[in-house]
Amino acid sequence: MNEKSNRILDVAKARFERFGVKKTTMDEIAKDAGISKKTVYEHFRSKEDLFNSVFIREALKSKALALERLAEVEDPLEQIEQVLRLAVDYHWRDSFMIQVLRDADGLYTPYLDDQYRLQVEDAVLNMISSILQEGVERGRIREMDTRAVAYFFFKLFQSFTFAKTASLKGDAKDLEELVNFIMRGISK
Repeated sequence: MNEKSNRILDVAKARFERFGVKKTTMDEIAKDAGISKKTVYEHFRSKEDLFNSVFIREALKSKALALERLAEVEDPLEQIEQVLRLAVDYHWRDSFMIQVLRDADGLYTPYLDDQYRLQVEDAVLNMISSILQEGVERGRIREMDTRAVAYFFFKLFQSFTFAKTASLKGDAKDLEELVNFIMRGISK
């Protein structure tokens, strides 16, 4: 992406975070970016296209951060713990990605193309599954269907951190217990 596209994405992300997609206009994005609305449309077909582009860019940034952190760790069991801790950290920062993925109020979901959400989920599942598989092969993690367990991790973490009706607060102590529970479940 070029500098102008990135500037538009930065401005759009800030507006989407503050006001939601529905209440953000292309005029406001153009004004905040210091460009014409025509220029915004030269880079993005619609507000929905712009929102999906912001989502994809943030997903790629998150993936790069995770891979960077995992590159420093050799042991697959420790890599899984790093992934879980990174997810917990990300959750507490209430990042744009977390806001979109737990969108109970419908501020983002109607604008997010399902294919992009599913691509992000699939990328997370593939990463976790491959780490689990390496751990099984190296004898650090017990035998399992790594894809199914990756899916269970993902959905367990999602339901635990995104649920608004749970009797648990989902605070740091509860999330630490979740990480410990998962690590005990996969360790040999």
